[in-house]
Amino acid sequence: MKRFGAKAYYIKMLLWISVAILLIVVVLSAVVYINAQKLLVKNEYASNQKILYQVKYNMEFMDQTIASLCQSLYLNSDVAAVMYARQENMVEVANRLNKVTSSVTSANPYIHSLTIYNRNLDQTYNAGRPLFFEDQLLGELYDSDRLLPKMKPIFRNIQKLVNGKTEPEYVFSYMMYETSASDQKPDGVIVVNVRSEWLLDNIGEINMIDKRKGDNIFIMDQAGEYLDDGTGDREIMKWLKSDFSAYQAAHPEADSEGFFQRKHGGKPYLITYSNVDGAGMTLLKTQPVLEVYQSIDRLRTSILLITLIALLLAFVVSILISRTIYRPIGNLVNAVKQNRPGRAVEGEGEVGDEISYLNSVYRQSMEELNLFYKEKDQYKDVMKHYWLSRLLAERFSIPEPELASLFREMRISLPPSGAYTVCLMKIDNYKEFQQRFSAQDKETIRFALINIASEIVAGKYANEGIDMKEDHVLLIVSVPEEHAAWQDGLAALIAEAQDTFSRFFKVTFTASISGKAEALSGLHAQYTQAMDQSMYRLQLGHGSVITQERLRGCADNKKTGYSKELEDWLMETIKSGNVAAMRDVLSNLFEEMAALNYHNALVSILRLADAVIEGLDKAKVAAAPSLQKASIGRHILEKETMEEIERIVWSGLQDSFNKETSEETEALNYFVVDAVTEYVNRNYQDPSLSLSSIASMMKISSRSLSKIYKEATQLSIADLINGVRLTKAAELLIQEDLSVYEIVQKVGITNETYFFSLFKKKYKMTPKEYALQRNANQIN
Repeated sequence: MKRFGAKAYYIKMLLWISVAILLIVVVLSAVVYINAQKLLVKNEYASNQKILYQVKYNMEFMDQTIASLCQSLYLNSDVAAVMYARQENMVEVANRLNKVTSSVTSANPYIHSLTIYNRNLDQTYNAGRPLFFEDQLLGELYDSDRLLPKMKPIFRNIQKLVNGKTEPEYVFSYMMYETSASDQKPDGVIVVNVRSEWLLDNIGEINMIDKRKGDNIFIMDQAGEYLDDGTGDREIMKWLKSDFSAYQAAHPEADSEGFFQRKHGGKPYLITYSNVDGAGMTLLKTQPVLEVYQSIDRLRTSILLITLIALLLAFVVSILISRTIYRPIGNLVNAVKQNRPGRAVEGEGEVGDEISYLNSVYRQSMEELNLFYKEKDQYKDVMKHYWLSRLLAERFSIPEPELASLFREMRISLPPSGAYTVCLMKIDNYKEFQQRFSAQDKETIRFALINIASEIVAGKYANEGIDMKEDHVLLIVSVPEEHAAWQDGLAALIAEAQDTFSRFFKVTFTASISGKAEALSGLHAQYTQAMDQSMYRLQLGHGSVITQERLRGCADNKKTGYSKELEDWLMETIKSGNVAAMRDVLSNLFEEMAALNYHNALVSILRLADAVIEGLDKAKVAAAPSLQKASIGRHILEKETMEEIERIVWSGLQDSFNKETSEETEALNYFVVDAVTEYVNRNYQDPSLSLSSIASMMKISSRSLSKIYKEATQLSIADLINGVRLTKAAELLIQEDLSVYEIVQKVGITNETYFFSLFKKKYKMTPKEYALQRNANQIN
């Protein structure tokens, strides 16, 4: 706690709240400043447009007035007489021009002069002010291929002679003429020259007023040339012309009025423009942006001052808010520190603030609490396993009240009184199981086996599971005394557990259900009985559910071995080398041994192995490696079922009589056959199980696998699959109260009609008839 200092979280909280308020104030100030800037530029643009509108109005007024004057003069009889005369009469021309000039100049003082051209006489007449030159406009009109615009102002310098010197004189010239369809050149033209002083002086006055601000107004004609009186700043005019042309090229869709910003000499300018459509001219106004932003600078200073004041207030508010929020956290930290005297927090040196400290304390406390509960649960699990093991291993008597208290304390779900049975579940192919899984995996699988079986059985019977740490686990099951068919019901539940367990873990187990003990003291005997019954897995096969009823025939069988006649027959087939007959004899021998008592069956198997070896010796046939005296006993005792032993003996006989097969091929075929048989027994419920799927799993071609299995067993893999499925179906018909459709689904057959056909072919009766017959035999 010392590492992060006093109130580190409080300081963080204060900083974060202050930063949050700072960001809000700064963002709001920036928004106000930007919006004010945009509004000011917009207002400045509106002000500039008002100035340009005034000039634009004057130009449009002049344009409309002069255009009307041109039309009236062109239609005037005196002008027409001069313009279209065929013979020149100077007296008449003078009188008519004086008459026209006096009427025009008196009404329009801004008229500079008039020029009338008579094409018939190729004569130019000037009125108002004399022009001592040939009018260039007329020369351009008649000498060029194009026609000049009519009644459109053309700004030009007509020059005048003063005291022998030529001085500039600027006018706006308007032309009026008519052309015929046959001749594109007019017969007569009238040119009205208007003084430019009134417009240029007007603009000059505006420029003089705005010069202190750095503003300028310029007029540009259709050709992009300035209407210049020679007093403008040439450098700015050149820059403005270039940048305005570039702006027009970049914004062809721009309106006739607008504004944009450009820099000249490193100084930004606001350029406002407006088009005078009637006169075909453009008004431009330049204004330094710094002048526009002077008000913005004052506003920025005000905003900064307000922002600083807001920040000071925000800091004060942050302190008040942080103290209020931090108070309960600080009290909690102090309380935790006081209640943990002398106890260091794990990683305390790396703790950054109070919340991290509290998190560390909480995490450490939870770890300690979980450890406590874990130790407590482990203790109870150990004690629970101890007492359940004592129930099985000893015969002790405890008064029922004490036993009930013990069961409650140990969380044993069994009732302290009543009838009980032991269900022993032995893992199949245990040697392979030991090699296939690690110690931790084996522990997990046994734990899962107990839990799956216990949970399924618990739906009907109270039970407790015990891991015996070997090849089997146990369930102690409470059996209701009034339930007469408890063994069948329990067997059905165990079969369901077998199905579920094998589906998830790909491991099978054989179950052995003992008889009923009327008290807990009888569990030891029932455990012994279940162990004895489990040995009958040899005859009944993997995945079977062994009960007293099912073993009644074997246990009561008084025979001590198979018949001598079958053994003699086998010797004859070995002597004659009739392999096909050997197969039939072996099947009959193992069928007889399967009906014997376990011990007699085991002795008979060893006797049969000796007889086979003796028969091969008499027939002078070299025994295959699997039938050698040094290995036959080990091979047989390693196997858990007669089916596997029969396959060893049969395979050995085949290999012994097959001289073309090497020892490596014999061993390989043996293991291939063994693996296929085991795989089918494990996965018979899979509807997709077939020769091709097994061959794909074993990385061997379907043809080779089929040949190996057929030669070894005289069975096709399809026959093996159907045989296993039908055997399991027959067991389900007796052990479980299931419909035929449900059984068909459980054994992996998808076609119910096909199942009926296979079942009747093997058992010579329908599934229903088979179930009724077997149940009747058990009752008898």
